[in-house]
Amino acid sequence: MEKKSEHELVERFNSGEMGAFREIYRKYATLMQAFASKFIDRITAEDMVQDVFMRIWVSRETSPINESLQAYLFRAVRNRCINHLEHLKVKSSYEAQAVIDLQIREAGFFHSPEHLLIQQEQLEQVRREIDKLPEKSRRVFLMAYDDDMKAADIAEKLQLSVRTVETQIYKALKTLRTVFE
Repeated sequence: MEKKSEHELVERFNSGEMGAFREIYRKYATLMQAFASKFIDRITAEDMVQDVFMRIWVSRETSPINESLQAYLFRAVRNRCINHLEHLKVKSSYEAQAVIDLQIREAGFFHSPEHLLIQQEQLEQVRREIDKLPEKSRRVFLMAYDDDMKAADIAEKLQLSVRTVETQIYKALKTLRTVFE
């Protein structure tokens, strides 16, 4: 979205236009959920993102968005995740606290909206390259990495040999590596 249209969208949102809220939600909810899922489980991430969107809508008159919309959303979701993890830390056992401490530290590394935008652009480039893979390789690769399936499970589902699945994953990775070297 170019700066002018994003600015207009934010102005419409700040003035209370529900259509602008819906447009922002449609454009950014999935991205924010994926971001939150780096720190918390997927279901909780979805809840957190909805909570963030509801909070910014309710507080738009007292706390309007006065910066990059995407940077604002990343920061709001990050802070909500950290607050959630801090709350879990209080409730959890000693062992679980160590894991949560690591998640909080990891979330802290994502403080730069510019870094997040660069990372998003890189991910989009990877997705474009994945889309260029031959159909069979792309399907196997996505099942392995997006669906987190094991080669044996993919082979069974697609009625292929495990070796064929492993070869397709290897070829896809090799192709992606050559593109990004």
